Amino acid sequence: MLKDALLYANLILMLTVGFTLAYLTAKIPNFSHGTLAGIGVYLVFSFTRLFKLNPYLAMPVAFLVGGAVGVFIYRFVIGTLRKHGATAISLSIATLAVELIVLAVLNIYADYITILYGHLPMMFARIFLLSGVDFKFMDLPGVLIVSTAIIVFLVVGLHLMLTRTRFGISMRATVEDPSLASILGTNVELVSTISWLLTGGLAGLAGAMLPLWFQGDPYTGGRMMTSVFAASVLGGLSSIYGAMLGGYLIGLIEILGTAGLVSVFGLWIASYRMLIPLVILSLVLLKAPGGIVGLIQSLRTWISSKRAASSPQQGRSEARFP
Repeated sequence: MLKDALLYANLILMLTVGFTLAYLTAKIPNFSHGTLAGIGVYLVFSFTRLFKLNPYLAMPVAFLVGGAVGVFIYRFVIGTLRKHGATAISLSIATLAVELIVLAVLNIYADYITILYGHLPMMFARIFLLSGVDFKFMDLPGVLIVSTAIIVFLVVGLHLMLTRTRFGISMRATVEDPSLASILGTNVELVSTISWLLTGGLAGLAGAMLPLWFQGDPYTGGRMMTSVFAASVLGGLSSIYGAMLGGYLIGLIEILGTAGLVSVFGLWIASYRMLIPLVILSLVLLKAPGGIVGLIQSLRTWISSKRAASSPQQGRSEARFP
């Protein structure tokens, strides 16, 4: 169960970072983000079952295809609607429409493969599991090792990019104030496009890893959006670092919490697993809308105010007793 929790937390973290990055650059939630993971799900299925290739060869392809779809959504869907004066609500609804289109394509592809090759063993594309083609190292599934390595690289790489590179500084400036960043010479459109390339790529990459341990189907990525949205809100919705922390916490709590509830109430309660991120989401919105990042900022403000309040008294004390 711990392996399940760690792997699921890795995948939720990847998806949450992408979702938050898209929100920060476009200022709208991309509700099609989870379905982009479905592209990775069926790419790894095609690589392993149709072409008989190593599943890890599908991962860079999933990143590129997911990134290309992400760029398409930003430039040709959101960009076109913005030129016609679409509001944030209209743009959010447009991402829901994109989700339905991508989901329809995935269902058509799954049915096509099943009709064409369904007479062959292991070619049913509606529900499948690819754990049998993964490698193992010291009784650990390969996808857990690979996903953990990618997470470490992602966390370190994003931190270095945001703090040490010109593009990272331009991205932060674009997130804070696109108009001012544009005046100062930042190509806001290019920065946003690359950001959506990363968001779509991370979704595709996470999706390519999913069937190596969890059940895959056309709806797999979409079902994860509840957890991704809860993780993003828990992290603060305005911070990449908060998204990382929120994604990992939601992933662990959801799997380990479900296991604990099953041990107490029985297997039937596993069907209500999605209630865990929904309850966390509700509590955060009601009690701490700023999420973890908001709580940290409030704590810093409180500490600063306490220090400021104690400084005059400290100064008076030093005056009395030189």
